[in-house]
Amino acid sequence: MRVAVIAVFTDYHRRGNHHRGGLQPQIGPLVAALLPEWCEVELINDTWTDPDWSRSYDLVFLSCVHADFDRARQISHYFRRRGARTVLGGGMASTYPQLCAPWFDAVIVGDPEDTVARAANDARLGRLKPLYRSGGYVGTDVPVPRIEQVVRQQMFPLSVEATRGCPYSCDFCALTALGTRHELRPVANVVRDIQTGQAALKAAGVASWKRRLVVFYDNNLAGNLKWFRELCLALKPLDVQWGACLTFNVIANRELLKLMYECGCRAVFVGLETFNPATLADISKPQNNIGKIGEAIEQSRDEGILVIAGLIVSPVHDGAHYIRSLPDHLARSGLHVPSFVSFETPIPGTPFFDRMVSSERPMFLPNANLYDFSAYTLVLQPQLSPLDEFLGAYREAMQRIYAPRRRLAKLADDVPRLARRGSWTAVAMDVGDMWMTDFNPVRGRSFMAGTDVLPPERVPFADDDFDSEAHRIAVCSPTPVTDESGRVLAAWHAHDKVFGTDAGRRVIALSRTP
Repeated sequence: MRVAVIAVFTDYHRRGNHHRGGLQPQIGPLVAALLPEWCEVELINDTWTDPDWSRSYDLVFLSCVHADFDRARQISHYFRRRGARTVLGGGMASTYPQLCAPWFDAVIVGDPEDTVARAANDARLGRLKPLYRSGGYVGTDVPVPRIEQVVRQQMFPLSVEATRGCPYSCDFCALTALGTRHELRPVANVVRDIQTGQAALKAAGVASWKRRLVVFYDNNLAGNLKWFRELCLALKPLDVQWGACLTFNVIANRELLKLMYECGCRAVFVGLETFNPATLADISKPQNNIGKIGEAIEQSRDEGILVIAGLIVSPVHDGAHYIRSLPDHLARSGLHVPSFVSFETPIPGTPFFDRMVSSERPMFLPNANLYDFSAYTLVLQPQLSPLDEFLGAYREAMQRIYAPRRRLAKLADDVPRLARRGSWTAVAMDVGDMWMTDFNPVRGRSFMAGTDVLPPERVPFADDDFDSEAHRIAVCSPTPVTDESGRVLAAWHAHDKVFGTDAGRRVIALSRTP
């Protein structure tokens, strides 16, 4: 049986470009390892390259986040019309399976480890069910991902997931929409994945230096500090260098930073989010400490670890004056240039979304489509500044933050500190990051839902892919979230919790907007 696994991607900057950066989706290699041996598997990383539209498949697995859903359902329609059965998994499928069901032959809710093989077997026997629910994550059941199958679609192919989820419940996070959990795998199994992956990459002809660079794709690798220390010590004899996503409390701990560097860590991504205490309190992120940002970044660099960080601007608690002050905050903190500055976005299903829906004040912009909920298009009404002033301040701040002289200032501050520690891998990553990072919006971008440039990605449909003009419009039109007055459509009020104490419960957010 010919099986495709497609990690769906839409360029949130509305250029229609692929993103060939350091981080790439990893669901494909995991699903490939979960499929039965009789499957002839092709992995397609849509972030890196388009699917080959001339190919035919018996079964197509797709995975997407909310903002990629329209492209996922259009790809599904394309291959269904050519005889394939399609299965959707991921965050959108798990929180809103009822909205996904019309566009796919099956929807998977939850983890893939105990669902993917069942769906494949049922498809082979012609009895594919419309819905598969995971019974829960078992860390010992996770197989070694087939990373060698995407070696030409990765900058850093030795990619590993050691944990799943996060112990924190940040208000705006898509993970919190699914339910709070933090699952740990046995450290020995993580080591097994690295060593097996290295052997597979060597057989595939991957350069030796790439086989020593490990990227952990966990949402929070250090969510359990005792386990994390055990992992660090297990990595030391492997003579690898690695990077991971962590929380602020880790880079605020100098002794832990020393251990991490000794065990191969060279870069971390941290969600610093904001310099505004009101915003930090509102997003429920107690692990961050605004007053210690500068100290944490400085000691990380001095210990040889590059800190890469992202920021958000809140339409609820940030005004134009604060947004214009961001370049100065960044300079004082020592971060200088973040990897992104996005809008705090109420992704459907998150507590933040439910809170905005239930607000007594109208909070959403009119005519917002699901692809607008990417964090790079504003979907909420700014509360402290007029809309035009808010967006004008955002543009002005972005132009200042990503100006060449500020990127050079960051390197001038980072490189000597990292070099003194002999952390040349971190230096190379810093230079590469600053070379690729800029602010150059496509012409016509308003950054505002309802008026922003449309996503340019297209699926090459033929005329006979549709039964009627109404059918074509249904497939190709965007998925709306709000109406012309900014009210959230009723279909989005009810969503599922998948993990944690609320697993299996349907959450209903009641709109109070008149």
